[in-house]
Amino acid sequence: MRDSAEPNAEPRSVGDRVVEPVRVAHIGNVANNAYSNAKFQRRLGLQADIYHYRNEFIMGHPEWEDADFAGEPDPFNPPDWPSIRFTNGYVRPEWAKYLGDHLEADASGEVPGVARTDGADSHMPAASLGSIATRLRDLAHLGIRRFNALSRQGQLARGERLELLALSLFQQGVEWVSIAKEGRSLLVDARLRSRRERLREINEQSRLSASKERLTLRQLRGFPHWESFRRTCAPCEVVQLYGLEVAKGTFLPPELLLVAFEHGTLRGLPFEQTTRGRLLALGHKIADWTVITNADTVSEAKRLGLERYGFIPHPLDEDKYVEGPSAVGEPLRRELGCELLLFCPTRHEWSDAFDSKRTDRALRAFIRYVQEAEPLGAPRAGFVLSDWGRDARAARALLSDAGVADRVAWRAPMPKLRMLDYYRAADVVVDQFHDRVGSFGAVTAEAMACSRPVVMYFNPAVHEWCLPEMPPICRARTEGEIYSRLVELGDAPARRRAGKESRAWIERWHGWRRSTSLHLDVYRHAAERRGLSLDLP
Repeated sequence: MRDSAEPNAEPRSVGDRVVEPVRVAHIGNVANNAYSNAKFQRRLGLQADIYHYRNEFIMGHPEWEDADFAGEPDPFNPPDWPSIRFTNGYVRPEWAKYLGDHLEADASGEVPGVARTDGADSHMPAASLGSIATRLRDLAHLGIRRFNALSRQGQLARGERLELLALSLFQQGVEWVSIAKEGRSLLVDARLRSRRERLREINEQSRLSASKERLTLRQLRGFPHWESFRRTCAPCEVVQLYGLEVAKGTFLPPELLLVAFEHGTLRGLPFEQTTRGRLLALGHKIADWTVITNADTVSEAKRLGLERYGFIPHPLDEDKYVEGPSAVGEPLRRELGCELLLFCPTRHEWSDAFDSKRTDRALRAFIRYVQEAEPLGAPRAGFVLSDWGRDARAARALLSDAGVADRVAWRAPMPKLRMLDYYRAADVVVDQFHDRVGSFGAVTAEAMACSRPVVMYFNPAVHEWCLPEMPPICRARTEGEIYSRLVELGDAPARRRAGKESRAWIERWHGWRRSTSLHLDVYRHAAERRGLSLDLP
């Protein structure tokens, strides 16, 4: 396996010239796509850095991708990583940065116009740390964290519903006080003056102002740490924004090359009648290029009227995700008493929302397999499920009511090196089944790279525009179709054949070299269209 540390980019000689590496800022590390893209680009000589938020969802931290460690941290409250002992010797590379932390303080010890983005109130003088205001702010943070946790959970008990209502009212009160402070200039401090100055820059010299748009401080409340955005991007030739961060591309000066990376976020969100929706739509429209990773969202790209877009698969290191021995395979088979081991790391979301996974269909197919296929001689199956998602409680209840709870092993969301062990242990990997999606993400690609057959809803029709060869996915959408695929994959030779074909397809069409090459082509195309020159490898 390749070491997680990538070389720092160095100047290179082109004829009699010494060329500095192209600087690329990847911002918004959704599912570690920014981290992986930057890592791969550094292998080819670019000075690619990533910037993400200290308190964002744990799957957006580089440690989740390349570090191995004990314990089960809260996905929505990432740990203090320096306090964690990494069992594989991982060291966070210097080019993986928290937004704000990389900016050096001036002589006064303050960063001009930039608030820290680590969730700490470091702009406050030390003397006030014990003040009532600070304690109230800390209480508000705890309340918001609890509110978010309850909001993410379905099937709430009566007491939890009442708690959610109380926290909602509390949160609205905190919001009102904050808005009143900003709008009425109450308790003006250095941070508020800085925010106003940053807002003036956006409204006077940005892609937003070039589009004849203006924003207010109140409208910016839904965009975390927007103050440091322009300064973070200033030294770079290319800025690549991921997911919802594309909206902040409107804050940037027009001269920067802007690439938008779609992460399923073209589905529905740009059409919301909100500031977020309006800016997300505008961000894609004014970007030099939009990278589409979920092929089905091409319909939304056309609906937005985008003209500059193309498909690039999710970044995947096929040198890392390979078939191999597993330390968890035999213990799992003993625990579940099974011959056929199924693995579904997908979150439990059963709604018809754009980001739903419809794992309920997979669970019902598994129940049917146990009740109908096994009595006819099919191999005894066990299921490893991930214990997260809005409908995780409903999933437990469904399996218990069907009498198959003893066939299921629940695991907390796990970092990728640990999940690699589960891919290798599994006979079959099960992913997502939403009717309106029909495209795959990281789970399917990683499992295929490990030579594992994958059962999921894949729609060839939405990929005809971008894939020269369809992947050998075991396609299924309904409960009955999933059940049939499980029965077919009970045959060991059929599983091996599907796994071998899956790995070969990944090597041809989804490897890191191809993905990185396509990104460089995007940068060249965007620069040429602007009449600029980028010395790319």
